[in-house]
Amino acid sequence: MTSKRPPREPMRALVAGGRLLTAAILFAIPAAAAAETFEAVYRATLAGIPIGKARLTGSVGAGAYTLRLKGEASIPGFSNRFDASSNGTSRDARLMPLDYRLSTEGRSARTIAVSFAGNRAAHISIDPQPDAADQQERLPIELPHLVGVLDPLSAMMSQILRASQSDNPCDGIMRVFSGNTRFDLTPVSSDPVLDEIVCRATYRPIAGHKPSATSTGKPPTIVIAYPKLVSDSALRLPIRLEFPLPLGTIVIRRIS
Repeated sequence: MTSKRPPREPMRALVAGGRLLTAAILFAIPAAAAAETFEAVYRATLAGIPIGKARLTGSVGAGAYTLRLKGEASIPGFSNRFDASSNGTSRDARLMPLDYRLSTEGRSARTIAVSFAGNRAAHISIDPQPDAADQQERLPIELPHLVGVLDPLSAMMSQILRASQSDNPCDGIMRVFSGNTRFDLTPVSSDPVLDEIVCRATYRPIAGHKPSATSTGKPPTIVIAYPKLVSDSALRLPIRLEFPLPLGTIVIRRIS
C-alpha cells in the first residue's frame, strides 16, 4: 500500500504536491442539503502559468451519492491525466462509501481501487504495484488506519453535507484514506476577504508517507475561498484554492 514517486525533478515535486491538491479539493464544495447535481470547471496556475484543468461533477440525494473528478496536469517534462470517482450511500449527514477509483495516465500511470465495508476500507488494489525502492522508509499502513475513514471524494461529499446547514464550512476533521496514504485535514476560519468565506486547512500525514518529507517546517496549509452569497438551494462552490508545493504556490480558480 504505497505509491510510486516520479524519478526526477520537477516531476517529483509536482507529484509530491498531488496529495495536497487532493487535500485542497476535499474542502472545496460545501452545498445545500437538498438533493442536487452539480458541475464545475477549475484551472490551476503556477506563477501565473496554466498547468492544469479539471471538471468536477456529482449528485447527492435519495440516500445515495456519486462524485467524479477528471482532468490533467502538465509542466515541462511532466504530463498526467487523472480520473477519480466515488459512490456510496448516505443517511442524514453520515456517508458510507462503497467504491473509490483513481486512474492516472501519462508519465505516472497507475490505477488505485478501494472497496469499503461498513466504516472501513476492506479491499485495496494498486496496479501496477510500486517498486521496492519507493516503498523504503514509508510509514506502513496498518489495519487501524483503515477504520473510520473516507476516500478523498467521499470526504469531499461529506464536507458538502456538513456545510449544507451552515455558513461556516471551516470546521471538523477529515480522516482520509486514498488507497496508498492516510492523512487528516483540519480546517479553521480565516479573516474574510471582500465577499469571500476563507478557510485554512492544515494537512497532517498519518501513514503511507516518508517522514523525511514532512520532518521540516510547518504543516502545509491550504487556502480555500467560497462566495458568501449563493441563491436559495444553490451549491456554494469554491472560487479560489491555494496550496504550496516545492516549486511554488499553485492557485486554482473556478472558471465555469
